[in-house]
Formats: sequence, structure tokens, C-alpha cells
Amino acid sequence: MRVLVVSTWYPSTERPGETPFVPRHVRAISRHHDVRVVHVRLLRTGPVRSERWEGIPVLRVPFHPLRPSTLLQAYRVLVQGLRGADLVHSMAFSTALVLAPLAGVRPWLHTEHWNGVHTPEAIDNAWPRFAWSRHVLRLPRLLTGVSEAMCGTLRRFSRPGSVRGWGNVVEYDDVVVPPPRGGVVEVVAVGGLWGLKDPLLAVEAVAELRRAGTDVHLVWCGEGPLRDVVEERISALGLQDAVELAGSVSGAEVRRRLAAADVFLLPSRTETFCVAAAEALAAGRPVVMGAVGAHAEFVHPGNGRLVAERSGPAFARAVLDVLAADDLLEPEAMAAEIRSRYGLENIADDVDRLYRSLLGRDAGCRRL
Repeated sequence: MRVLVVSTWYPSTERPGETPFVPRHVRAISRHHDVRVVHVRLLRTGPVRSERWEGIPVLRVPFHPLRPSTLLQAYRVLVQGLRGADLVHSMAFSTALVLAPLAGVRPWLHTEHWNGVHTPEAIDNAWPRFAWSRHVLRLPRLLTGVSEAMCGTLRRFSRPGSVRGWGNVVEYDDVVVPPPRGGVVEVVAVGGLWGLKDPLLAVEAVAELRRAGTDVHLVWCGEGPLRDVVEERISALGLQDAVELAGSVSGAEVRRRLAAADVFLLPSRTETFCVAAAEALAAGRPVVMGAVGAHAEFVHPGNGRLVAERSGPAFARAVLDVLAADDLLEPEAMAAEIRSRYGLENIADDVDRLYRSLLGRDAGCRRL
């Protein structure tokens, strides 16, 4: 099939680490289908750019509500792309808003990743006042959520019977290496330095481990607006030698860091999936995370700990508990469990079935 993927989220040369789960989904689609991507660049101006990203053709199209010429240009590109497609697959909620005027032109499947759809109250801006706009999700013929928690929310705003699960793609190295288990407890976190991930709580957990006599080193992979605040807290607690802010790193570097770690720690307030946690498990590393979020669908006592109390001591205790546990799965078994569920081939086969279901049920689309 000829698939047009439209997304307001896509990595670029300026932001290569942005939303890596979207191009991973695109790679899964490309296993069985001819796929092209239109990246709608919200609040941007400038020319349309054509390029290839990881071998996939991508058109970068500016879309700025205060510049009507960009809107006209973007819709011309989208209409042209739809003419050459059997179906359209959108990703991320803002994309559904962009595509709403073209609903019914082609069979439409939408995949939702954004935490703001699932838990608007977790977003620190004006979004909770406009969360009613989620009713736009009645327009696509099929919707997929990356977790059952997300699917439950989507069912409240969509056509009856239109929601399906479709997990994220988890990347991993073939070989699972044993954890280091040296004199220093090596801890890794992967996520943006913003409030939802709560990096300050991770720093507090490291401080508590140090106070308890544990020699620990935390590497945080990811960038964000809280970097200065986190650096100040690290300095105030005298943890400059215990916490490393690695910034944005490649997927290969993340996997290298996971292989060198004893445990994965991410005290997120909530998650719609958490690819990073799944990849830690795929590397055979136990995870310690907050108790709220869709990651609870694959984190269990055999591969990690979920912490309800949001305090440094509580997360520190969980790290020590998971390191001392004798009931955890072996690293190879831990990895096999998550790989069999979210490997690329499984996700590719799932979306192929979704497309065939969509084309089987969708008739009478408007002609362009």
C-alpha cells in the first residue's frame, strides 16, 4: 500500500533526538508498505524542504497560523500527497487538528503518543482549558494508542469500536551483557530534563543513596529546560562527581550506557508508554519508576519496582531493593520478554493488519 504519514513531530538535523518513537513507527510501516512522510512544522515559516531521513522520503512543510501563506502551502502539499496515497496515517494530536479539514478524503488512521491527550492536567500550560478539542479524534476511522491506558482515554473521544492498541518499537543490541555489579552502583536515566520526568527527584535519590553509604553514579541522557535548575541542585548537594548530565545522545549511545548500568531509574510523574524503560528491559536491566503511567503494563516485580511515594528516600530504597532482589528475572529472560512484545517485526505485522482492516471498512471517501 501507499501510505502517507503526516506528523507535527519528527526529528531533523536541528533536533535529531526529537520524538524518536515516530520515525521508529515509520520504519515499521516501511517493512510492508511504501511510505512517505509530511512533517508539518508548527509555528515555522520558510520553504518546503524535501529530504530523506533514515532512508524515508520526508517533506518538511512550515505551518504558522499567523502566516496564511504557509497554511495554503501546507494544504497544497497535503492534498497532493493524499492524491498519491491509499491511506493517511497521522501521529500526534496536533496533527489530527491540522488534518481535520481533509477528513474523509482518504481512509485515515491516527496514532496518539502525547501525554496531554491522556492526562491534560499533567501539562503545565493552557492546554487543560482546551482539552475538549480531543473530540476531533472522532474524525479518523481508526485510532491506535501505544498503551492500554492511552486506548482507554481515546475511547472517550472516538467513534465506537474504532480504537486499537499498537505498541512502540523498542530498539536493542542483539547481545545482552551482564550488569557490571562493581564497587559503584551505575544508574542510568533517559528522558528530557523537564518537570514530567522529575530529574530533581532522581538527584534527591542519588543524594539519599550517598547518605546511606552507597557509592552511586547516575548518568542522565536527555536535554531540556530544567538543565540549569538540575545543575544548581547537583552543586548544592555536592554531587558533581555522582551525577552526569550527558545531554542529547544517539540511540547507540543510549544502548551503550544501558549496557554499562546496573539499574535504570526514571521518577516520571506519569508516562503514556516510556520507550526508554522498555529499552532498559530489552538490555536486561531492571527499572525503577514512579507508579503512575502506562509503563506499569510491562514493569512488574520480576523486572523492576514501581514507587508510589514521590520522595528521594523512597526511590533510593527501591534502587537498593531491586539490586538486592533474588526474585528478578535473569537479564536474558528480562530482555526476551519485552523484545517479543515490542520488536520491530511484531509492530510491523500489527500495523499491516490495521491497514487491511481500515481499507476493508472504509468506503466512499471523497475524490480529490
